Amino acid sequence: MNIQPIKRRSVSNEVLDQLKDQILSGKWTAGTKIPGEIELTKMFGVSRISVREAIHRLVGMGVLCIKRGEGTFVTEVLPKDYFNSLLPILMIDNASLIEMLEFRAMIEAESARLAVLRADEEDLKRLKEILTRMEQTEGDYKQFALEDLNFHTAIALATHNGVIIKVNAIIHDMLKTAMDEVVKQTGFHGGLFYHRKLLQAIVDRDEEMAVGIMKEHIDVTIKKISGNKGSIQ
Repeated sequence: MNIQPIKRRSVSNEVLDQLKDQILSGKWTAGTKIPGEIELTKMFGVSRISVREAIHRLVGMGVLCIKRGEGTFVTEVLPKDYFNSLLPILMIDNASLIEMLEFRAMIEAESARLAVLRADEEDLKRLKEILTRMEQTEGDYKQFALEDLNFHTAIALATHNGVIIKVNAIIHDMLKTAMDEVVKQTGFHGGLFYHRKLLQAIVDRDEEMAVGIMKEHIDVTIKKISGNKGSIQ
């Protein structure tokens, strides 16, 4: 993943997101010295103030640390409280991805149940729109992966449970740098097949069907990832 020039107005947030992505993708590992402010300013094509603000926010989160006279480094001893910052520092490879999918199997199955019980018309509309976009982007790994994540996020939103929504946000952040590769490994058919069934179960208010489909969906994904010996880059 390469740093891209910033084109939108929310410059500091855009810089922060790209700096964070360098860490989440594993390009900048713990202990790595990141480029200096002047170099980052040239790479992003933004002001030094915007770069400095983004760095200071990450320092405040404990993700980066400034060593006087040496530069800015990715924290080696990572802080424990990433729930509030929604910034898990994980390198995504096949092993950790499987562990995270196992976690999702537990959390998202019951999320599907709550979605059946609590989804309102707006939630159903959101899910239908995302599924339509998945169908339209079949063949485009990157866009399809994005809509796949959006679908699971929409189910979390349909639970109307604040904790589930926050946890899902953490998982979403962990997955976004690797999900395109996940789709490459698992293909398009499975995502469309299971998401259509999930949506129908929620529309039909069928709790057990929704839970069963979600468990099967993630279990099949785990088996496909486990069978792949290569690592996700």
